[in-house]
Amino acid sequence: MEEAAKEEAVFRRSMRSVLVLSIVYAAAGNVFLYSAYFNSGIVKWSYIICTLMIFAFTLPIVKLFRNRHWYFPAFIFLFWIPFSVLLAYVLSQVLPVSDNYADLGLLLVYFLILNVVVMVLSIAFGMTINGCWMLWKRAKRSKKL
Repeated sequence: MEEAAKEEAVFRRSMRSVLVLSIVYAAAGNVFLYSAYFNSGIVKWSYIICTLMIFAFTLPIVKLFRNRHWYFPAFIFLFWIPFSVLLAYVLSQVLPVSDNYADLGLLLVYFLILNVVVMVLSIAFGMTINGCWMLWKRAKRSKKL
């Protein structure tokens, strides 16, 4: 009975981590987009910033999902999509933008592609590291027996 309660607590913690990381990653992606809208220098450095974002997004995935739910980060992408759209809408209403929507639209498409690549790569790297970690622990445990 106690083991089932412990497993349920780990499951809830993993799902809560998925939701929190989805919101944080959506906010970071939208900050990246709107900072590029207001500062054109960000566009010039976008690939370097994306590389840093991949590593920054991978670290919490590796840290938080180093349990039997190592595959849960795949759900981050599913929740990231609606959170990103909602935050983009809120920011477009709050922040001042020009009346020429073409410039924001082209920038949005470019940064949407970059954000999707960042999300997919960071989730893939995090899940790969955690999967290898689990396999290594199993091999080490079976080697002891």
